[in-house]
Amino acid sequence: MQLKVISVDDSVTIANHLQNLLEKLDGIMFSGHAFTINEALSLLETNKPDIVFLDIFLKDENGIELLSIIKNKYPQIKIIMLSNHSEMFYKNKTKDLGADYFLDKSYEFDKIPEILKKIAEN
Repeated sequence: MQLKVISVDDSVTIANHLQNLLEKLDGIMFSGHAFTINEALSLLETNKPDIVFLDIFLKDENGIELLSIIKNKYPQIKIIMLSNHSEMFYKNKTKDLGADYFLDKSYEFDKIPEILKKIAEN
């Protein structure tokens, strides 16, 4: 089974890094990247992903707001939050809104393959 994955982040560097990482993993189909909430909503509608990597802060927008929208409209989608702001406030807030995982972009990218394997097994 292939897991369809999209990412939402306003950083081109992060977007490219994540795409390169995901495309090397077995059982993962990278299905696109969005830089804004509107692009993300369009990708969600057309690609019906299993997993979304979501940044907390998007340029002039709020990833936490998008998390709420996704969980209300597509409760089955697994959300992996990404942020450089790994304070407990953000971890708790996103968990309360339904995020499945929270990773610090600065040093936790190496956890992604293991997390995706866990999701695939469930």
